[in-house]
Amino acid sequence: MQYAHLGRSGLKVSRIGLGTMNFDMVIDESQSATLLDTAVDAGINFIDTADVYGGPQSPEMEKGYGISEEFIGRWLKNHGNREKVVLATKVYQPMGMGPNDRHLSAYHIKRACEESLRRKLAKKACEDCTLIT
Repeated sequence: MQYAHLGRSGLKVSRIGLGTMNFDMVIDESQSATLLDTAVDAGINFIDTADVYGGPQSPEMEKGYGISEEFIGRWLKNHGNREKVVLATKVYQPMGMGPNDRHLSAYHIKRACEESLRRKLAKKACEDCTLIT
């Protein structure tokens, strides 16, 4: 596997990443875990997700699901390989019905990071959260 620097972060990520948009929508949790295992075994260390993944996706969606991140969190917990992967998540789409539960306000970004970490790593704060622009 070839690796490249991710921006100015100092992180090296595989040139091939694993996207997880289809987790739950197309493949179930067991199949997702097998796919994650296969990717890591092949040297892929970059896993891309989003807070809304794991349900029907559309620009008009009312609320996201977070299921993909939950699958990844359980896989990390069961396999103990958090240090082997770089997780990337995205924010913007609505995760609630309120006016601040969407888009790119500082409030929504911070809250989305905290909720993403809760789903993935059972943490309550962004101490491990690094914003890479």
